[in-house]
Amino acid sequence: MIINCPKIVIALIFSWIVLLDMAFVFFGIRYFIIKKYVISSISFVFALICAFTSQVMTAFIKGGKDVLSTFFAELPLYVYTIVLALFTIIIPLLSIYLYRYTRTHVSSNSIIRAFNASNEGFLYFDKDGACLLINKTMAKIASSLTKTYIMNGNDFLKRVKDRTITLDDGSTYKFIDREITISNAIPFVNKTDSQVINELIALDVTELVKKNELLKEDNEKLEEMNKELVSYNEKMLEVIRHKEILSAKINIHNEMNTLVLQSSYLLSNDNKEERKKLLSKWENNALLLCKEAESNNDDFVSDLKTLADAIGITIECKDYSPIMSNEKITSLFVKATKESLLNVAKHTKNKKIIINIERVNGSVIMSFINDNNVNTKPIIKGGGFTNIEKSVEELNGKMTIINEEQFILRIEVKDAL
Repeated sequence: MIINCPKIVIALIFSWIVLLDMAFVFFGIRYFIIKKYVISSISFVFALICAFTSQVMTAFIKGGKDVLSTFFAELPLYVYTIVLALFTIIIPLLSIYLYRYTRTHVSSNSIIRAFNASNEGFLYFDKDGACLLINKTMAKIASSLTKTYIMNGNDFLKRVKDRTITLDDGSTYKFIDREITISNAIPFVNKTDSQVINELIALDVTELVKKNELLKEDNEKLEEMNKELVSYNEKMLEVIRHKEILSAKINIHNEMNTLVLQSSYLLSNDNKEERKKLLSKWENNALLLCKEAESNNDDFVSDLKTLADAIGITIECKDYSPIMSNEKITSLFVKATKESLLNVAKHTKNKKIIINIERVNGSVIMSFINDNNVNTKPIIKGGGFTNIEKSVEELNGKMTIINEEQFILRIEVKDAL
């Protein structure tokens, strides 16, 4: 009989019963919450059995002589051990089933856990600012910003509304809010009650901000590379231009060698016409060499006419005044005229170029025209035209080439540079 057992054994049995009673009460409540009413009822029945047994044991320990106390006091120890062992086995079974159920079914706790596991912050509060739901992330944000908990949702909303805030730990959040209307049915009455709830969400945009910063750095690097490429292109154009100048100088010097040989021949010849032609060639070559050595455009009209005469082309221009007051436009005009002369000399039979210069609505328009154009093939922009177009773009101007019955190079730039 258990009454004859040592007091330590009776104390252990009693403690065992009390622990089982508490466990069955816990599971009864948990299963009731998830609406497993049958299992909840069984748990509460087991809890009542354990509570009843503990009460009876308390009675016979205190020396109770009633029939019920005597009956339980005279039960063998193994009966208590077997029954309590069976009850104990039920506890892990209830635990396993509850764990599996909560993992595979949505409950109020599931929603709370999901909110707390999110990297975004959530806050729901009513029109008076009373907080209805706040997750851990929003609580952390509020603690970092205000050094306290959110006491009033409306006050916190005013502080963060439509803002992007970076916390001390480097995380960045963008805040958005909206109002939600919730309708609740009133029991036993065919009516609904509506309530307006404010929702505030803190979106975690830390990675987006970091990627934007990296993109900004990459754009800056690309801009630097683009500047280097532009500079390289300008240098290449300058190299091409110098090569063309060098080629022209070589041609002039080769012409000089030919003139030397012709002069040697004519020294022993009395042909005056040939001598005049030879002297004219000497004069033109000498002028070209001298003009090439000069680097200013002070007398550009005379220089251009000299160049045109040397290659047998006539320049017709009524008025140079629209470009006289602007050094940059003058320099561009000289480049364009030289390239036009070269193009006419190479590709057309009509050795005449007409130049029209006019000022229209604050812009200077320069047109270089050659009539009776027989070379109507598409113009391939080499070093010369490419260099001119680059110079025009630097002045925010526009260059157009028409190669039909007339060859026309048209350049338009702003006068106020």
